[in-house]
Amino acid sequence: KSGAWAEEEGVFIYTTSTHIKYSLLNGDHGIIRTLDLPIYITKVRGDSIFCLDRDCCPKILSVDPTEYKFKLALINRRYEEVLYMVRNANLTGQAIIGYLEQKGYPEVALHFVKDT
Repeated sequence: KSGAWAEEEGVFIYTTSTHIKYSLLNGDHGIIRTLDLPIYITKVRGDSIFCLDRDCCPKILSVDPTEYKFKLALINRRYEEVLYMVRNANLTGQAIIGYLEQKGYPEVALHFVKDT
């Protein structure tokens, strides 16, 4: 439907009729959030998406960029940022651990294991 570059991040944010998605230059992609109604992106800055709805009314949507920022930090080998996000961001679940193992970062995946 529409899209724009988050230039400071190096990620393309785009919409389908039901989702806001992202695509990284290395081919990784994912879903940022679902949509109730279609939107048309005009600009992306930080965690804000500037867009128009079907009635051409301007809107600003807030999104959580954690997943793609995490992947960008890995790709760009900013490991201190990666570890900070592992410890402090809301990155949980088997999907992120599977991603780390698949992309060759099993040592980072170990940081998700909590001792009980």
